Amino acid sequence: MWKISIIIILGFLLRILGINWDQGSHLHPDERMLMMVADKIHFFENLNPEFFNYGSLPIYLLKGTGQILDSVFSTSYSFYGEMLYLGRFLSVLADVGVIFLIYKIAIIIFKKEEVALFSAFLYTVAFFPIQNSHFFIVDTFLNFFITLLFYASLLYLHKSSRKRLLFISIALAAAITSKFTAIIYIPLILIIVFYKSKKRLTDLFLFTFYLFLFTFTFMPFAYINYSKFIVDIKLQLELNSNPYVFPYTLQYVGTIPYWHYLKNIFLWGLGPVISILSILGLWFLFKSKALHLQRIFSGKNKFILLFLVFYIWYFLIIGNSAVKFMRYILPVYPFLVILAGYTSLKAKKLHLRGVIIMAGLAVIWTFLFLSIYTKEHTRISASNWIINNVPKGSTLAVEHWDDRLPIFDGENYTYEELTLYDQPDNEEKWFSIRNKLERSDYIIIASNRLYNPIQKLASCSMYKICFPISSSYYKRLFSEELGFKKVAEFTSYPGFRIGNFNFEINDDIADESFTVYDHPKIIIFEKEL
Repeated sequence: MWKISIIIILGFLLRILGINWDQGSHLHPDERMLMMVADKIHFFENLNPEFFNYGSLPIYLLKGTGQILDSVFSTSYSFYGEMLYLGRFLSVLADVGVIFLIYKIAIIIFKKEEVALFSAFLYTVAFFPIQNSHFFIVDTFLNFFITLLFYASLLYLHKSSRKRLLFISIALAAAITSKFTAIIYIPLILIIVFYKSKKRLTDLFLFTFYLFLFTFTFMPFAYINYSKFIVDIKLQLELNSNPYVFPYTLQYVGTIPYWHYLKNIFLWGLGPVISILSILGLWFLFKSKALHLQRIFSGKNKFILLFLVFYIWYFLIIGNSAVKFMRYILPVYPFLVILAGYTSLKAKKLHLRGVIIMAGLAVIWTFLFLSIYTKEHTRISASNWIINNVPKGSTLAVEHWDDRLPIFDGENYTYEELTLYDQPDNEEKWFSIRNKLERSDYIIIASNRLYNPIQKLASCSMYKICFPISSSYYKRLFSEELGFKKVAEFTSYPGFRIGNFNFEINDDIADESFTVYDHPKIIIFEKEL
């Protein structure tokens, strides 16, 4: 156990590094919203979140833990400000739990500790799980509970019992009450219970009873305030088929199902090295005798079959969504690293030294991205620049649907809000924006949240919502044809610096959600005299 203990400690240290990446400024909008919801809850006086876009369990865990710490140690972790750090610490613990579960799962499936250790190590150093551990978002908890559900399913498939059926029910209820999308696993669990149980009808009834019991325990107001719950869930489900629902989802118009996720996993989520090992692992698995029909139907490789079905099922459903935030596919990452770990088993017959070299390259790749958390956040740097270089009383043109800069001492300036997402995108809209620009001394672009999708949606013949005029505005602004000159740009690209040598990985083409929270690109324009 000492080997996996070292990997878990490493995973904890990598995830806790730079946990205060925004210096307490609440710069992640989903995290900020969850904190606001949790701040209103108090055990046991008010448990109604009045918000069901996400599940209630992570919110209850945050608030409950905060109240316990406050009562025992006289802290302030149950209040909005300090809650930020507690929430991120809970995310770290959830993802460290995934590392341990990957180790246990890989041993059950492949019965080789070396595969389990390598799989756990690769997840430990994969950057995207590390990044999401720096945020208090429900997806880290969903990932933990779905991985726990798979582990519980493996145990039940090995030897069914009422105790293990209860374990499955609790894990699935926790996943569903973290994020409703986990409901897609109900049919699969029913099939497992039907296949393995000796008393099928009784156990199916027990599973259903347990599931309702624990979903009510973990998220009671989904039942009590069911009308609000249904409205919120319907809106979230609409995102599966319509990327035009919100301005911040317009970035996914025209993106290709499955491919968008795979591309971002390969380039940024796992990185090229671990991704290649995952592809090799899948190839080795399909080439092996493990998936021969005779062995599958005889039950000798039921664990491998469940492993493939469980995660491919998730990817097929979620990967087809119209809105494709990278974090939506986080629960597939354990599957990918276990495949990569399987490559180490096959490497004995190939080139073990090559696998070790690739693992080393994966570590180097991740440390390049970890440099983000050793530098000042770009929005804080830009705010300091504005305060030091922009005269007080100046008028700043800022974009709606994005965080306003500067994030502190903003009372020293006046603001014009550029409503660039508004429809229709016509001359009347441009007349309003042009008047605002005439009254402005500076234009502040706090991220690529607006200019990327707006420029992509320039053609009205191709898209049902289009921005021909606003797209032209950005083109002219960036070429400095609007009477504004770029005076500052702030980036925090992954990389390293040694003396005068600076190596950076430009990740501007990554999914917006990969950069916009912890290292957005800031551009400031000043009106020319």
